[in-house]
Amino acid sequence: MPYINLKLVGTLTKAQKQEIAKQFSKTLEDVAHKPKEYLYLVIDEIPGSNWAHGDKFFG
Repeated sequence: MPYINLKLVGTLTKAQKQEIAKQFSKTLEDVAHKPKEYLYLVIDEIPGSNWAHGDKFFG
């Protein structure tokens, strides 16, 4: 059972999340031969104020 945890700075629309899920599912079906029904996807939308690169925060 594939599990994907996508972390990103900021937020996505519902349509963007739907498209990401569709594309991840298709890739796993095509490459790993895993049915989309087996995929678990978690999208963590992190505020820029909570994510830094070195000592610089994104928000």
